[in-house]
Amino acid sequence: MMDYDLININVNELVGQRIQKKRKELGYTGAHIADKLGISQQQFSRYERGLNKIDLSYLVTLAVYLKTPIYWFFEDCFHVEAETEDKNIRKSTYFMAESTPDFIF
Repeated sequence: MMDYDLININVNELVGQRIQKKRKELGYTGAHIADKLGISQQQFSRYERGLNKIDLSYLVTLAVYLKTPIYWFFEDCFHVEAETEDKNIRKSTYFMAESTPDFIF
């Protein structure tokens, strides 16, 4: 089982940034996308800023509408996790190096 306490990422913010990136890339306004999802522009803005969790049914609808694989919205989440793991490994390696006595032969 994964220890989620070790993962320090804001998934809502990262997914929201991806949504905004794809929307702008395709030239859509937030109001246009909100209308397609049947929500207010303010609510859609909260999704993009990561203030609210986007409902998965909205994300699936958005992925289909934007012709984007659903996993694309989560790619930054896994990249950040890998960096976090590397950072923890570097910290533990540094700690081990600092706490191991030097041997002189």
